[in-house]
Amino acid sequence: SRVFDRLLVDIVSGHHASGARLLAERELALSLGASRPTVREAIKRLGELKLIEVRRGSGIVVRDRSEWSFGVLPAYLRHGPGAQTPQALARLVRDLLALRQSLFVNMLRFVGERLAPGSLGAARQAVRDAWAQRADHRAFLRLDFRVLRTVATSADFSPAVWLLNDFWDVYHELAGTISQSTTVPDDYVDAYDATFDALEQGNLDSACRRMTAYFERHDRRLLSALGILS
Repeated sequence: SRVFDRLLVDIVSGHHASGARLLAERELALSLGASRPTVREAIKRLGELKLIEVRRGSGIVVRDRSEWSFGVLPAYLRHGPGAQTPQALARLVRDLLALRQSLFVNMLRFVGERLAPGSLGAARQAVRDAWAQRADHRAFLRLDFRVLRTVATSADFSPAVWLLNDFWDVYHELAGTISQSTTVPDDYVDAYDATFDALEQGNLDSACRRMTAYFERHDRRLLSALGILS
């Protein structure tokens, strides 16, 4: 809603600093020209993002940035203080790519213990679906992400699926922009097939090494295309 967006921007931009108290619900409604139910819903959503908390005796207080939820990242990228500078963007891109690699590779190690030979047929098909859409970077990105989620689903590893869903909500907003700067690696299908072969054979170390090598090659190309030194 308009009220939520306004308060979100005010907080991530630093207009409302950490520890600051927001107006009470009634005053916020008057200030923003909104109904109290609308303001109440906005406060609830901001609380879910861990941007604010309601403290007895203190009212609505802005939380420290170290306590914010990962879901704040897209808004921080657009409105955070200094987030639009080349240096800040470069750091953010490197950090996000490193987090993606760590999350995905370590997920493979966990799910690999649950996989049986031949259980990755759906994941292999997801790889080929993504490859077929490689000319459309946003379609490819969505289908590529589905590959990892399909692997976790094949292993009946629900916590990993849910974690990937949360990561995707944030990742695609940034990656959908930066991925336009490079093409899909020619070894995309081969890299995943080799990784899946190793997983189904129970060779988890080999699977993780192959996936790590793929990400490192791809990320170096992307950072180079963006003019960012790794």
